[in-house]
Amino acid sequence: MSNTSRFVVWVHRSPNSLFGAASNPVIRNGALLFFDEEDRARAECDRLNAHLGTPHVHYAVQLAQASSESSPKAPSHAYAVAPGGDQAVSRSVIES
Repeated sequence: MSNTSRFVVWVHRSPNSLFGAASNPVIRNGALLFFDEEDRARAECDRLNAHLGTPHVHYAVQLAQASSESSPKAPSHAYAVAPGGDQAVSRSVIES
């Protein structure tokens, strides 16, 4: 089994935010938002960051190691991108 690099999009909230600091991977359509190419991941982060209405949240790319046979698994505390991709919503809100 060979390993390939995957680039996961994360949402980061600053300590100055109303809810305090937090960092979580982004979930889209029930799976981690990841790309095999760093340029595509950065382009998606740029798109998401362009639509933010707050200085306390930003999206960034982090490298994740994953098996080439499966996509990275989402932790239960991950965040989901709302339809339209302009806000992060707690996964617990989406699943309830």
